[in-house]
Amino acid sequence: MGTTKPPKFLVCVDQHDESISALKFACLRGVTRGAIIDIIHVIAPTDFQTLGVIADRMMEERRQEGEAILRKHADTAKTLYGLDVSLILRQGSSGDEIMRALEELGDVSVLVIGTANHTRGRGKLAAWLAQQLGQKLFIPLLMVPGNLTDEQLQSLM
Repeated sequence: MGTTKPPKFLVCVDQHDESISALKFACLRGVTRGAIIDIIHVIAPTDFQTLGVIADRMMEERRQEGEAILRKHADTAKTLYGLDVSLILRQGSSGDEIMRALEELGDVSVLVIGTANHTRGRGKLAAWLAQQLGQKLFIPLLMVPGNLTDEQLQSLM
């Protein structure tokens, strides 16, 4: 009898609180179902016309901020759930980079994003991702409300 591969969750994170809810949900699934957790943060493309050293410095600062966001979420996964997660840092359009990561990884079972009570562009991203996932990859997009308490998250397991 062959062994079944554990499911893999790719969790999209940023500096907003709803990312924590998405990560906690995925980690709870990781613990209860033996899932593997990868987290991705996408650095927005530069929207400035600065050249040279200043542009390089600004991009380096964004990269460092992205790395700090990933480390913070990885620490949360390790501290609260005892899970080691893989970290993915990309630069570009959020939707495009998430889709590229999914295609490159090839074994993601579920894409997880956090949603806010108010939109900060997540609604458009979620709709775009859902369309892309249904057309290209055929995996579920799981949207976790950012206002769920730890008890509510736990009750969903």
